[in-house]
Amino acid sequence: MKLSVGFLGPLGTYTHQAAHEYFQDSAIYNEKRTIAEALKSLEALDYAVVPRENSIFGSVIETFDGLKVLKEGFIQGEVILKIQHCLVVKKGAKFSDIDCVISHEQALGQCRRFLVEKLPGATTSTTASTAAAAETVSKSQTLNIAAICSGICVTMFEDLEILANGIQDQDSNYTRFFIIGKQSEGKPPFKTLRPTHALIRLIPTSSAHKETSFDLTELLKTIDLSVIRLDRRPAPVSHPFLDTYFLEVVLSTQNPSEWPEQVSQSILRLRDKGHLAESIGLW
Repeated sequence: MKLSVGFLGPLGTYTHQAAHEYFQDSAIYNEKRTIAEALKSLEALDYAVVPRENSIFGSVIETFDGLKVLKEGFIQGEVILKIQHCLVVKKGAKFSDIDCVISHEQALGQCRRFLVEKLPGATTSTTASTAAAAETVSKSQTLNIAAICSGICVTMFEDLEILANGIQDQDSNYTRFFIIGKQSEGKPPFKTLRPTHALIRLIPTSSAHKETSFDLTELLKTIDLSVIRLDRRPAPVSHPFLDTYFLEVVLSTQNPSEWPEQVSQSILRLRDKGHLAESIGLW
């Protein structure tokens, strides 16, 4: 029986490409309109694939806003994909015709210099995904709108052509995607590597009170693991300026078999200090 995988759709998004690179033909792919819907699909599906960060534009806020309330799901893997953005238009359109460029906010952010230099008078508008932008252009009755998306979209939607290739601000443009499963135990059967990364979700109790300073240095000492990335989003509670932190930690010993226990012990130390902490990924 094939696995069921939810992803930020429609078909043709970079997330779809990343999901297929990971699962190949072992999965049935279910497109979702938003990252939130892709994460929610874990209630019914085996896996969800969502973008985590881009090497140019940084963390994907929608994903971390979903992770801060994630209950049904655990990060079990990742895919790193090189991103090649294209400017896609209705067939026959020229640069002089375009007065609006649409795409996902990440793609627009990754192509800022191109837009300023080549289309300084054009407005921008965000869409739920890069493929959704291409589909909108395909259905447009005019030539004044363009999409930033993957080149594969011109084979998926009618009456489109590529006006410019490789328009991202940096050629070294990569996006990391999280592979999220239902359970914390195990991995897909075709993935056999031992985990070397983990993601800790943390709400420091001291940050809930203005009169109590939050000492990040002391917190990192408590974790006592190699932290390679820290992200922060407002916590899902009513108290102002209470934050949720996401700490990506990596294996720092020569024995990978010890890694899950190291992460567990770190979580216990944080809880002993009164913090709300849990591991939401091990890959």
